Amino acid sequence: MHTTEAQLRQARLQAFIDFKVKHPRLEEIDDTLMQAIRGHRTYTLLPLYGASGVGKSTVLGRVAARCRAEETDSSCAPVVEVQASPEDVGASARLVDFRQILDQLRSHHVAVNDRVRHLTLLTHPGKKSSDPAEWLDMREAVVYAFALLRVKGVFVDEAQHLMSVDTPHKPTSQLDWLKALTNRTKVLHVLAGNFDLYDFCHLHGQAGRRMRDLYFPRYHFDNAAECEAFVGALRSLLEQVPLIVDVPSLLTHWRWFGEWSLGCVGVLSDWLVETVDVLYKQGETTLTIDALQKHALPPDLRARMEREARAGEFKMDQAKAQSEQELKRLLGNPAPVPGTTPTEAPHTPVPQISPDTRQSLSSHARVERAATRDSVGDQVQMANTLKCTFSGVVPIEARRFLDGGTHLVECPDCAAMRSLEPRSGVLRFKSHDKRKTTTPNTEGRWARVDLVWSVVRG
Repeated sequence: MHTTEAQLRQARLQAFIDFKVKHPRLEEIDDTLMQAIRGHRTYTLLPLYGASGVGKSTVLGRVAARCRAEETDSSCAPVVEVQASPEDVGASARLVDFRQILDQLRSHHVAVNDRVRHLTLLTHPGKKSSDPAEWLDMREAVVYAFALLRVKGVFVDEAQHLMSVDTPHKPTSQLDWLKALTNRTKVLHVLAGNFDLYDFCHLHGQAGRRMRDLYFPRYHFDNAAECEAFVGALRSLLEQVPLIVDVPSLLTHWRWFGEWSLGCVGVLSDWLVETVDVLYKQGETTLTIDALQKHALPPDLRARMEREARAGEFKMDQAKAQSEQELKRLLGNPAPVPGTTPTEAPHTPVPQISPDTRQSLSSHARVERAATRDSVGDQVQMANTLKCTFSGVVPIEARRFLDGGTHLVECPDCAAMRSLEPRSGVLRFKSHDKRKTTTPNTEGRWARVDLVWSVVRG
């Protein structure tokens, strides 16, 4: 009996360790990656940037697992996962990349195994070679395996290491190598890394044309919607803890949790897991603030991580602003986005029409009118339509939402109610007209109260 009880306790602890909370940021990146793999695209490189602990590795693992689960053909390997190493740079990094790919794919098909089992650089992991023929054999084996097993994506975690170069090569050499490989195979390479990866992936426009940036932001607490999303993630984690937890009380300290985890759900999850693991093995029964404080990241490490995150965010914001200014300088007065307020249009000279051309035009155009600017669409209707400012992801976990007993959700801004259904585990409140009446809602519904979503009545 004692053994059975110990096994049950260990199973509950392991279930909490394995639990990966769903939250809006993660779901958005997940959806984008799945669309990139499934849909038609012209790019083959997708750098995924973000602060340490924001959840990049988690989302790669989730998407890879889903791709494999959805694949019905056992002879197909939809995704390959690669882990770059800081010890390997330049040509060594390429060799490690090839080895990891072929090691995973050789077990999927006998033809791939037959192709690679005599490759010296694969069968001798410690061997490094400058022989071009050996390198060519490795590259051709990768290309062959990609085509035979219909690989759709290669996920490279810690990709900032893969992009490092050794002397005397230029920083662009790794980028050019990846560009050439992906151009030939058409296999999407998702490069997940910290903000150092951003610099490598913007070295020149030719490679940039073949990639799309994907930024995985952390949560910031000067934004109400992001605060709500973080509180939802915190609640989901606390509800899974296999100890006695006063969830409402701990949720009142959500900002403390947010600041000490730097707004990164991955850091928050690791923090809770480490604390619970220690308490569980010590025989403790309650999760307390004192225990959480004891096992939090030390202040000096949090300060370094906060500085690095802010520096990376600032770098990306500055790069975007500078690019926009540079485009304005190069184009003079670029055309505005359709539907936005146009800037003053530059004077465009009226082309001179020759007599012969004028005569030809007049033979086809019987009605003439003065030159005027036509309105596009129903201008009066658009001017009178008041849209509510709230829309997008509602940070309620799908399982909790379905257990709530109602599918009605109240807009926190105008109190309009909509019946929602989770799609891919996410609730989305569509853009809507602002509610005109002020009659209070009395039906049972999900509503935001003090930044927390709960079922309310009356």
